[in-house]
Amino acid sequence: MKYLFLLGYLLTYFFSHAQHEVALYPVASPKGVVFQSVGNTKVTVEYERPLARKRIIFGHLVPWNQLWRTGAGPSTKIKIDKAVIIEGQKIPPGTYSLFTIPNPETWVVILNADTTLYGTYGYHPSKDVARFVVTPRASPRYYEALTIDIDLLQSDARLYISWANTQIDFNILTTTATDAMQFIEEQLFTGVNTNSDAYYEAAQFLLLERSHLMEGLQLADKAIALNKDNGGARRVKMEIYEYLGMYQEALNEIIKAVEMEKNKKYEKEADRAVEIKYWQTHQKRIEDQQKK
Repeated sequence: MKYLFLLGYLLTYFFSHAQHEVALYPVASPKGVVFQSVGNTKVTVEYERPLARKRIIFGHLVPWNQLWRTGAGPSTKIKIDKAVIIEGQKIPPGTYSLFTIPNPETWVVILNADTTLYGTYGYHPSKDVARFVVTPRASPRYYEALTIDIDLLQSDARLYISWANTQIDFNILTTTATDAMQFIEEQLFTGVNTNSDAYYEAAQFLLLERSHLMEGLQLADKAIALNKDNGGARRVKMEIYEYLGMYQEALNEIIKAVEMEKNKKYEKEADRAVEIKYWQTHQKRIEDQQKK
């Protein structure tokens, strides 16, 4: 028993000591992971992030006109769980290596099916899934570490690669809008779906997309017809009317919403007061806009 205790102590000591050493000396190119939901699609980027460390990056550390792993260590990987369109090219769901060929005037961006590569060793263009050209520009700030990030454009996105004073970007278009409109046409405008929230969520989607707004009003009306207490649908109607500059119609929705709140069942009257105040705040804002 004494020996087992000693063994356990030694293992604990060495493990703790090893952990301390790892934390004490950071790696030269820390691993970076970017995960982003883009509409109906999940996009993940895994890469190692080299630092500039006062070196000249492009044209020196990263030579012009040569294949670059776009990171350090293993090749950078991008994963998509649904088909997307990147710079006009349809990309099936899957995981791909992301390579670039930098040049002062243009960069070639490559998605390759081989994700087992360390850097560019073993790369073969026959496994390319897509190639496209982008134009580099000066970055808005200096990036000490290679940085990949994803900006959202409603249900689509734009991916940015930035290092030192240079930045490139390209778009990622999802099927979100197409799939949503198909659902609206097949399930909602046909009346097949009888869930009030389904109509409200569709109306809100069209509002956020700033698209088919009159259809959005119809969907919100259907949500209210199925559930007269659907305050979310009232809010969407108010916001669509306000966006269209139809202020009186927006105010009419607020009047109906306040009446709805007065007749709803609440466990606490304080909750009713909070909701009514919410609508009255919107009422004052829209009345001020109407006067301008």
